[in-house]
Amino acid sequence: MPSPPPANDAGGGEDVRVELRKDHDAALADLEALRHEKDERRCQARLLRLRQAWMIHELAEETVVYRMLESAHSSERADERFIEHELVGGLFEKLAQTRPNTLEWHARLNVVRDLVVRHIECEQADIFPRLSRQLDEQGLREAGERFRMAHRKLEMLERAKAA
Repeated sequence: MPSPPPANDAGGGEDVRVELRKDHDAALADLEALRHEKDERRCQARLLRLRQAWMIHELAEETVVYRMLESAHSSERADERFIEHELVGGLFEKLAQTRPNTLEWHARLNVVRDLVVRHIECEQADIFPRLSRQLDEQGLREAGERFRMAHRKLEMLERAKAA
């Protein structure tokens, strides 16, 4: 599987695959930190931030990346990725209703992590090569910029909602 190129320093923005990988790496790091958190209040706060970050990632990814791929080739759909996003969101909901640091908490957290890892691996094996086939270097940077813009807008909406 080809990995995305390093960040572009020419000022033209980063390849969408780099942006996606950043979000994926952050989600895995946050899940790992949550697994090791012992304080109940910090667990809940970390989980809330992780759920929000995942929701922002999934919406930006679905509206920019998946829709772009679908519009280029209507026969190539990202349905499975949509379902994985939905499943992870539902598991986060269940986890939020579970008392931290119990057996159930850790079991649910492990399942969420396993599903996120599977999602990332499948996406990097399927979506990344499709992006490479469909877009040239400039197109990948432009998609990266659209993804970042969608991400920022969703973050602003979340902050406004919380205020």
